[in-house]
Amino acid sequence: MLVIPIASNLYKVVKEIVQSKRMIFVSGIPGVGKSLLIQQMALIASEAGCEVHLLRYNFARQPFETEVNISKYPEIDGVTDPAIRKAVGLWARQAVQNWHEQHPAPNQLLIGELPLIGSRLIELVEPADDAAEPLLTSEQTLFVVPVPSWEVREVIEATRARTIADPQNEQEKLDAPPNVLQSMWQEVNRLARQIDLTKASPQTPYNPYIYGGVFEALLQFRPFKLLLIDQVLRPSRSVYDLDVLAGTLQPTAEEANAAMAAVESRFSHEELAELVQNWHAVVTTNPSPTDPGPELRLPLPQTLANAPEETMLTAVQRTALQKIINLPLDAPPEDTIVALDEAIAMLGVETAVPTTPANVHKFDVYDSYFNVSRTSEQSGLAFLHGLLQAYRNVMINLQQPPHTLTVIELPLLRIALETSLRQFDI
Repeated sequence: MLVIPIASNLYKVVKEIVQSKRMIFVSGIPGVGKSLLIQQMALIASEAGCEVHLLRYNFARQPFETEVNISKYPEIDGVTDPAIRKAVGLWARQAVQNWHEQHPAPNQLLIGELPLIGSRLIELVEPADDAAEPLLTSEQTLFVVPVPSWEVREVIEATRARTIADPQNEQEKLDAPPNVLQSMWQEVNRLARQIDLTKASPQTPYNPYIYGGVFEALLQFRPFKLLLIDQVLRPSRSVYDLDVLAGTLQPTAEEANAAMAAVESRFSHEELAELVQNWHAVVTTNPSPTDPGPELRLPLPQTLANAPEETMLTAVQRTALQKIINLPLDAPPEDTIVALDEAIAMLGVETAVPTTPANVHKFDVYDSYFNVSRTSEQSGLAFLHGLLQAYRNVMINLQQPPHTLTVIELPLLRIALETSLRQFDI
């Protein structure tokens, strides 16, 4: 069932992608909506007359898990051995090329799911001297990274907890549980710190801009698009239910054996373990210049339906908010904090809804701008209160080296705040 609203910008973007590309690879860690996006892409493509084929890691690795291979390379705590992971990746590059040659018709579409993290199909984003490389870098191919907003990520995590407890599909039994979602996010955040993309602390909660920036770096050798998912999509059935597929890419027994033989002849088990440990070598050994973050379409306050127009502010509240706007960009943080406290007090205790606190070592200037819990009742006042509180947290937390705001970050953060306030005609 199609759950992306037809009138939405997301639908228009997805439809344009499936109609203009021949191969689409949806990348990202578990818990960002890859499976739902793949399902919706397949449905939209099918409606447009495409025959959709699917490449999914969990399907692709099954023929490798023979009794012989598992006895040599057993799973440990449910984790696939590095030898099997590498074999699946080597097979996948050849499989993509074979599919392209065997399905030349323009209405044929391949959609792949690439977890990447932990060396799961990472071979498809690593440059290599083979026949598949020109195809993977061509205009026919696009790597898509769904980047959920804070609110959408929270819904995904809550949904995952329910489906793990009561799976409606065999694939849901293989999904990563919520604690694994958190650990994988932390690994992404560690990688962001390693490549100097962020100064956020190791314990920082999910941040779409850090997340998007890391995958932007991982895909530096591929045509890619970051797709911000800032609306909650609620499917009525499992995201793995797909009855429109024309085929699924899966190795034959001969192909799986050949890939395993190639791995065993080229790598020792120690080398394979090191490759998995350094699955991110495509970015850590070939780093892109440090960037403050990915260019995502920012969810401005107008995403709170009519909230600015419907919010009634008193003259005293407007004066307090205007005082913040009138502060010079280079105002001392202590002056800004005083003005923030006054405005927060003027907004009233009834708007003191729970907010997501700013992290103590935050670098990403947009994080405090949007990391605010939103409510349907008095959404405008709730947003303003949460926004000011989050901004205040950043101002307090980032006063001590080595995590102080730079001379560039400080005015950028103020501009982001003012942009939001002015939406309320202040």
